[in-house]
Amino acid sequence: MLTTLSECIHLYPPLYNEKISKIFIKKDSLYFLVEIAWSTKRLKHVDGVANLFSNLPVVCFKKKNMNTSVTQDQPQSEPIQAQACIIIHPGSKHLRIGRASDVNPHTILHAIARPRKPEGPLHRDPLLIPTVSLSKETSVQIEENYQAMRGTLQSCLRSDGTPRPATSSHQVAIANKQFTPIQGSVSNLQLVTKSDVKDYIIGDQVLYAHPAEHFNVHFPFRHGDLNIHPGVGGSLSSVLADLETIWGHCIVNLLEIPRSELKHYKAVLVIPDIYNRLYLKELVGLLVNQLGFGGCFLLQDHVAATFGAGLGAACVVDLGDQKTSVSCVEDALSQRATRIRMDYGGADVTQSFYYLLQRAGFPYKECQPQHPLDGALLSRLKEGYCHLNLDLCGLRDVNFVVERPGIPTLRYHIKIGDELLLAPLGLFNTEVFALAGLDKRGQGQANATGDPEDPHDANYLRETSRRAHKEALENQSASAASMDTAENSATAAAQGEDDLVVDSLAADAAPDDQPQQQLLYSLDQAILHSIERCSSDEMKRRMYSCILLVGGGAKFEGLSTWLHNRLLLQIPFQFRPEQTEIIVGPKEMDPSMVAWKGAAIMSCLESAQELWIRPAEWKKIGVRLLRERALFYW
Repeated sequence: MLTTLSECIHLYPPLYNEKISKIFIKKDSLYFLVEIAWSTKRLKHVDGVANLFSNLPVVCFKKKNMNTSVTQDQPQSEPIQAQACIIIHPGSKHLRIGRASDVNPHTILHAIARPRKPEGPLHRDPLLIPTVSLSKETSVQIEENYQAMRGTLQSCLRSDGTPRPATSSHQVAIANKQFTPIQGSVSNLQLVTKSDVKDYIIGDQVLYAHPAEHFNVHFPFRHGDLNIHPGVGGSLSSVLADLETIWGHCIVNLLEIPRSELKHYKAVLVIPDIYNRLYLKELVGLLVNQLGFGGCFLLQDHVAATFGAGLGAACVVDLGDQKTSVSCVEDALSQRATRIRMDYGGADVTQSFYYLLQRAGFPYKECQPQHPLDGALLSRLKEGYCHLNLDLCGLRDVNFVVERPGIPTLRYHIKIGDELLLAPLGLFNTEVFALAGLDKRGQGQANATGDPEDPHDANYLRETSRRAHKEALENQSASAASMDTAENSATAAAQGEDDLVVDSLAADAAPDDQPQQQLLYSLDQAILHSIERCSSDEMKRRMYSCILLVGGGAKFEGLSTWLHNRLLLQIPFQFRPEQTEIIVGPKEMDPSMVAWKGAAIMSCLESAQELWIRPAEWKKIGVRLLRERALFYW
C-alpha cells in the first residue's frame, strides 16, 4: 500500500509498540531502506532523513514480513572489516585495486598479453587511441581550430593584468633545431619473451612484451565499457576470462590473498555511470562465482566520487583516458536523464599533443605513438608538462629520456611553447580530436532490454503499462452517457495501446534524449546539457553551484579556472547560484583516486549491510537480486 510518511502512523498502528522498524521509501522508482525509531503513537526519528522523505510515497513492512526468497539464506548482518573488503575500480587504461583500509590502491596498467597460438591470428589493442587518415578538408579544419585557439591565448591576460605573450610553432621549431640528443650508456632494459612467461603478462609488463614474439595484447575496457570486438579475444566470454585473470593475479600477487581465502572477503566493483545490464550481470557472476568472493555489490563511479569528496550533491565530471562522462548526483543517486558520455579523454589529448609537437620541430623523429613505450613516453610528457595556467608564458624547458633495450639511451632537452596549453584546450574545442576518429558523439543511458531470467524486466513493465492504460480508457468509455462518446473512447483506447511505450516508472530516457545524443559536446557544453536535464529548477541551481572534476584527465593545472570562466558566460541567469565552485582533488586527493576512495568509505558504512549480494542468493535468485539490491535504477 502506498501512502506518505506523515500518514503511515495512522495506517500502521502495529508499529506503535515497536522501538525500531524498517520502511522502504520509494523515490524515482527506487526503494530506500530506512530505519525508523518510534515512541508511543509518535514518529520520533527517521535516521536523519525525515525532511527529505516526509512527503514521498513509502511502503511499510515489518522485518519479518519481507520477501523470504531474498532473505532466508542471508546470514545475520555483521560488521564489515575494512581489511576484508576489496575495492575494484577498472578503467580503460588503469586498474585500481586494494583493501578498503588502504590509504591508496595499487594502480597498474589494465591490460593482459598472451602468447599467440601457432599460426593463429594476431590482435594488439594499442595503448593510445590510434590516429586515422584525415581528408584534406578535415586537416584544414583542424589547423583553423588551432589557429583560433592560438588567437584566444594571445588575447588573454595574466593574473596581474598584463598581456600574455604567445609563441608560434615556427618559433619553437627554430629553438629546437640547435638541440641534439645526448647519448648515454647502453640501456639495461629487458623485453619480455615467451620463454619468460608461462601463460600471460599482466599490467605494466605488457609495455615490454617483445614485439617480435607476437603477443596478443588485450585491454578489457575501452571507452568506459567492456571491450567487445570481432577480433581475437573480443567475445564477452573472452573479455570476462581476461578480467578474471587480471583481477585474480592482482589479488594474489599485490594484495597477497590466496584465491582459496576469497570466500572470507567481500568486493565492491565500481562501474561506469552509463552501464549495460547484461555486462553487469556477468560481472557479478564473475565476482561471486569465478573469483569466489563471499559477497559483492556494484557502485556507480559518479556516486562513489561524491562519497570520496564528501559531497551530498554535485555535478560530477569524470575525465578518463578514453571517455569523458558527466551526470548529476544527489543523495547517492545518479539522475538518469542527466547522464552523458563522450568517447574522448586523456588519450585524445596525448595524440593532439604529439600532433602539435611534430609541427614544432619535435627532435625525436623516430617516435611512433603506436609503439607501447613511445605511447607511454608521450603520456608522461603530457601529464608532466601540459597545463592551462595563463601565467606560464614563453618557451619552457622539457627533458625526457628515450630508452630501448640493447642500444644507448638518448637524453633530450628541448623547448616547447603554447603547445603545452593547446593540447588540453582540445577539451573545449573537440573538433581537433578528429585526429583519433570522427565518431565521438555524446550518448546517454540505453533503454532497458528484456532478460529471460527476470520476469519483471522492461518488457513486462511495457506490457503491463499498456494493459493498465487500455483498461482505464475502457472504463471511461463504459461510463459514458452516449454511444458516440463510447465509440470515441474505444478508438482512443486502441490508439493509446499503440502509442504508449512505457509508463512513468519504467521510462528509461526522456523523449528528447535521442536527437541530442548525436551532438559532439565540448566539456563545458556537456556540463550545461547534463544540468539542463535536471528535474527541477532548484536542483539545477544546486548543480551549478558544485561541480566535481575527477579522473586522471583532471590533473591539468588551471583546468578548473578555465572551466569556471567558460561556464560563467553560459549559465542561464535564472539558474545562477551565488557561487559556482569547481572542485578538483578534494581533501588533497589525487583526482584519479576519488572514486576508489569513495567506494572504500561506502563499503564500511552500516547502511551498506543491506546491499551485499552473496553467492547463495545469487545462485538462487540471479539477476532479479540486482533489482532489489542495486543502488541505481535497474
